[in-house]
Amino acid sequence: MKISRAETLRYLGFRGQELTAADEQDLDRAEELCLSAARPVTVWRRFCLEPDGVTLSGSGVTFRGNAILRHLAGCDAAYLVAGTLGLDVDKLVARLMREDPALAVMTDAAAVSLIERVMDELSDEISRKEGGRVTRRFSCGYADFPLEQQTDFMRLLDMGRKLGVYIGADHIMIPQKTVTAVIGVRKAEM
Repeated sequence: MKISRAETLRYLGFRGQELTAADEQDLDRAEELCLSAARPVTVWRRFCLEPDGVTLSGSGVTFRGNAILRHLAGCDAAYLVAGTLGLDVDKLVARLMREDPALAVMTDAAAVSLIERVMDELSDEISRKEGGRVTRRFSCGYADFPLEQQTDFMRLLDMGRKLGVYIGADHIMIPQKTVTAVIGVRKAEM
C-alpha cells in the first residue's frame, strides 16, 4: 500500500510551499516508518434500514442526529465499517515524540493518510458490490452524529475481537488510527 504524499502534506498544513531536499528525505523516512508499523485491518457489516431511515434492522440501534438522517435519506440499507492501522503505529509515534518530535508529527500525518487510504479502498469495494448506489462515508462526531455511538459500532462489528480496538476516555478509539463510518445504500430504482 502506498501513502499519498499530497494527503500527508495536507495533514501537515502545507499549502504549496517548496519542500527542501531534507523535507523530502524526512517525509520518505516518516512514510517508511509508518508502513513498517502499520497492520491495516478492516471489518464491515450490512444492515437493512427500518422505515424511519436511521434504525438498523435487528440490531437495537437507532442513529441519532439530523445529519445522519439527511445522509441516509433515500437509502434502504447501510454498512457499518471500521478499520485500524493497529497499536504499533501509536507506539511508534509515542516513541518518536520523545526522540524526534518533528519526525513523529510527519509519521502521524502519514498514518492519517494511510488509514484514509485503507478506508477509501474499503468504500470502493462496497461501492462495486452495490453497483455504485452508495453514499460517502459518514462518521460519528460529524455534525450532530454523536461520538457516543462508537459503542454501537464496537458491539455490532465486534471490533475488540476482530480489530483489537477499544474505546477509551471521551469515546476516543484505541489505537488512535482507527476509523468507523456509515455508508448508506440507496434504494434501487424501480
